[in-house]
Amino acid sequence: MLTVVTTLKSQRRNVLEFMTQAVVAARGGRLAPSLLPEVISCDESDDFLNVA
Repeated sequence: MLTVVTTLKSQRRNVLEFMTQAVVAARGGRLAPSLLPEVISCDESDDFLNVA
């Protein structure tokens, strides 16, 4: 539990929201939410450093 809380806090995610989602998923027979951080990728056409 301490690892989960520490991981979520380091990712600036809401601990209560995550735990609620985990319990609801377990009770509903679904997969638990992931602790892995969300990876945001951009297409090569979306160059944020290129200023027109």
